[in-house]
Amino acid sequence: MKKLILFSFSILFAGTIFPDKKKTFLDISFRKDYVKNHTELKEEWKEFILKGEIPLGMEKEEVEKILGKNYEKYTSKTGLMEVWIYEKYYVGFDKNGKVIKFGIFDKKEEGK
Repeated sequence: MKKLILFSFSILFAGTIFPDKKKTFLDISFRKDYVKNHTELKEEWKEFILKGEIPLGMEKEEVEKILGKNYEKYTSKTGLMEVWIYEKYYVGFDKNGKVIKFGIFDKKEEGK
């Protein structure tokens, strides 16, 4: 019985002892891999992404591919603007779904 309890605790706490470090947009290796694997991107967009920026004019679908779906959404009362708020960055879109603003809350790069 003790072995079963110890085994259960080891499984339960394995994630805290050995956390799964998922790379994000703030990690340069993530951005390099993304650009390398998405050859359909416009050349100027690749440059922005490699610098750690989301280019103006990019559409929501592409932003979601890069940054993921784990955001909170805010829509202005007028419906002219939508902002996706992620843990470490945010993206603003115009009424046509194109990026008009990108910002990082803490500019420190990860994975260095």
